[in-house]
Amino acid sequence: MLTDRYDLALSTASAAARDAYVQATDLALTFYPGAAEAYDRAIAADPGFALAHTGRAQVLMRQGDVAAARVALGAAKDVATSLSEREASHIGFFDLVFAGGRTWQSRPPTHI
Repeated sequence: MLTDRYDLALSTASAAARDAYVQATDLALTFYPGAAEAYDRAIAADPGFALAHTGRAQVLMRQGDVAAARVALGAAKDVATSLSEREASHIGFFDLVFAGGRTWQSRPPTHI
């Protein structure tokens, strides 16, 4: 099973998707440019990699492109099968953010 920089399991079998995802996440966490493009490379390598779609949604949301972020999150939800609780929680969190929800405060993730 492939893992990210923090040795957390990823739901992709593609090393190219993993490598692009790790690069994208590094860029996103440091607010350097190029994160969306790196997520695009991860998605191109594995279109079913839901976490890459979710990361892309996060970056697009921060850039103010809410419409594109919603599309990216929708793509993540469309391919979200057999995800770990951690990966599913990323999608769930951004789903609540887009919905304006605050229910996450009453049910914190159990994997933390």
